[in-house]
Amino acid sequence: MAPNSIGAQVTAIVLAVVIAVDTALVWHRVRAWWGWVVRSVALFLCAATALAAAGIWANRQLNLFTTWSEVAGHRPVAPVTGQTTVDQELPSGSRIVSFTVPGPHSGISLAAKAYLPPGYDSPTGRRTHYPVIEALAGFPGTPNLWVVSLHAGDVLDQEIAAGRMAPAVVVFPLQDFDQTTDSECVDANGGARFDTYLTRDVRAAVTAQFRVRADRAAWGIIGASTGGFCATNLAMRHPDMFGAAASLSGYFTAITDRTTGDLYRGDQKLRNENSPLWRLKNLPVPALPIFLSVAADDRNGYQQLQDFQAAARPPMRLTTMVVSSGGHTGAVWRTVLPAAFDWFAGWLAAPVTSPAAGPVKPIPTHGRVREGLYPNCEPGSESGPGCPAKPPGVRPGPSGRLGGTTAKIRPSPVSLRKNGPDPRPQ
Repeated sequence: MAPNSIGAQVTAIVLAVVIAVDTALVWHRVRAWWGWVVRSVALFLCAATALAAAGIWANRQLNLFTTWSEVAGHRPVAPVTGQTTVDQELPSGSRIVSFTVPGPHSGISLAAKAYLPPGYDSPTGRRTHYPVIEALAGFPGTPNLWVVSLHAGDVLDQEIAAGRMAPAVVVFPLQDFDQTTDSECVDANGGARFDTYLTRDVRAAVTAQFRVRADRAAWGIIGASTGGFCATNLAMRHPDMFGAAASLSGYFTAITDRTTGDLYRGDQKLRNENSPLWRLKNLPVPALPIFLSVAADDRNGYQQLQDFQAAARPPMRLTTMVVSSGGHTGAVWRTVLPAAFDWFAGWLAAPVTSPAAGPVKPIPTHGRVREGLYPNCEPGSESGPGCPAKPPGVRPGPSGRLGGTTAKIRPSPVSLRKNGPDPRPQ
């Protein structure tokens, strides 16, 4: 029974109700000196089971933890570097796979998931290099936000089948070491280098393990909540690496709090440079299309979108989508996700398929090369010229001569056209 299952939810609710009823029944029945101990334990169990029920409900909404080992703080088991494991096969033929992103540039190595579109392993798919969308979760969050909660695989299948977007590989990397520390996807001052990991290392691993395009025009990045901040910030910091970016209920000013720790260590310049809104107002604006969405009743997110929209200017191309209600929740992101993927289709380069390999054409030859003065002669052959006999006692001499007998040299027609008649005596 997984921590994000309906069974775990029902069990936690039943336990909470049973313990609450038992506490009410025994509260006044224990009058001995140890009654206070019983009542204290009962209150603790009531609180614990109520919190467990609420926690499992929240986990089922966000799918932060899919195994109890993750709840205990253990990271997901990553495949061997360079290999992939299939997590899920969808009816369309698309797949969700897991792989490892080694971090030669950042020093970070974490597991990741990827969506491979229908036909990826078909004869045509094996000759195709696909565009890529990198998808980042909020905090706390894992790739399961996209794969399980938002059903990104089903949405992508639907949009591809309808012809609203071209087949693409979508990558879901981890962006934090654990569920208690928020990296903000930045290269911290003297700390973890998640900016480098999510740009250089993820791209290197994906291009090495999957058939994808490596050029900027074919790479997009999207994120939800904190992931929306990450996507916008990384795209604006690296416009040479991303051709488009999308933010779902994101924010645009760098934050530090108890979950992030002191990422910038007093370096205000570094903090400003990791604030998309500050960059818009103070630095040259990149030629980058950006998609922003939010719910109108998400007050902070809506204000952030308005501030960013007011500061945006050419050559940036801004598209906004406001949902009437839903707050800062997965329900809003599920509503917006099809439109966001369709929007990427209008900005990212299409898949590239190399021509089909034709039949193998043999290289023209004249048979096996044989030893002798005339390489392809057939001694004693009735169908062709035989091998002329070497004069007795004659040994091969310098080039063009045979034992003192001058060999006749005939210049080629090309040589005659370029150089004129050969001046040497014939």
